[in-house]
Amino acid sequence: MKSLASYYFLYYLGQAALMPYLSLYLSEKGISSTLIGLLLSLWALTSVIAQPIMGMLNDRLNDRRQILMLCTVLAPILAFGFYFFDAYFALLIFSVLFPWFQSSSGSLSDSLAVEIGSKAGFSFGSIRLWGALSFSLASFVTGIVYERTGYGSIFFYFLFINAGVLAVLFLFPKIKASEHKLSMFDQAKQVISNKRFLRFIGICLLVNLSIAINFSFLPIYFKTMGFNKAWIGTTYAIAAIIEVPMFWVSAKLNSKIGRLPVLCMAAACYAVKCLTLAFTHDVYLVLASQLLDGTAYAFFASATVEMVKSYSKDETQATFQTVFAAITTGLGGIIGSAFGGILIDHMGAPFLYLILFVLCITAAVLFVISYKMSSRSISHNHLQNS
Repeated sequence: MKSLASYYFLYYLGQAALMPYLSLYLSEKGISSTLIGLLLSLWALTSVIAQPIMGMLNDRLNDRRQILMLCTVLAPILAFGFYFFDAYFALLIFSVLFPWFQSSSGSLSDSLAVEIGSKAGFSFGSIRLWGALSFSLASFVTGIVYERTGYGSIFFYFLFINAGVLAVLFLFPKIKASEHKLSMFDQAKQVISNKRFLRFIGICLLVNLSIAINFSFLPIYFKTMGFNKAWIGTTYAIAAIIEVPMFWVSAKLNSKIGRLPVLCMAAACYAVKCLTLAFTHDVYLVLASQLLDGTAYAFFASATVEMVKSYSKDETQATFQTVFAAITTGLGGIIGSAFGGILIDHMGAPFLYLILFVLCITAAVLFVISYKMSSRSISHNHLQNS
């Protein structure tokens, strides 16, 4: 457990050191906003394609740490492509190569952590909270550091931290692949034929759309509402801080009341937060609503990873986790970024959050229905066995 906790602490420390500042670095380098938007769109599209492929490859290897180690080594090296090159064509190439490995590492980490945790007897949430802790701490420190050292230093910090991540990976127990290996075609077939898993992805996509849109357009919401933009960083920090204890709480709730009820609670928290932003004109109420945001994210992230594991078999665990991440986070981010801007331009920011409320409350209802269907199925199987 200590090695996993150390891994998540360092991994999200590295993410906080680089990811929030990469677009800002490119802007200060003289790259136009239009090209930055193109690079980020290509980045998101690459992530959707890369994650399932890397997951399938991971499930076929004899040591399930190997692909994750490869991502840990190559991601910081490829990130330097944005540092050393200015040509548009070179930036486009690195916007495919870098996210191919960077985006895959998160879902592969979660797959490995859930597998190790299930054998060692601890929950994913109790481990994931260390990532929330490091990310929240870094949110306060990185901006101050980069103002002094320059935004070009993000790549050196990312490389240094990933060296620590790689060292911790060697402490993980060797996880062998299943003796019953499937072809990539059969792996894909298992995903497509699992209707319960696909329904689950569909419900989670509603929530992820709300997460992606809120993360991308919250600063614009502040601008259109006339709030002091100096509070924007504080809003993200509040959500990040509350995630730490809430990941611990979610671990307890997952085992006590079940994952689907926890997911329903997460969707309901997001719904209340979005409804608040749709109607309030008080910036302090917006700040307070970020407590719901952080709580919802902790509940949602911890329960979904464990739910996905329950749908998969031993030989397809990484495949299912990466497919889930590609569709909900990757595709959800692409759709959310496109339609969020359109809705704000034509209907206004409050109306956008009203739409997000509808998406989240719909997801909450669907989670309740799924829970009831699952309970009936368990009861039916119990009666048959009796």
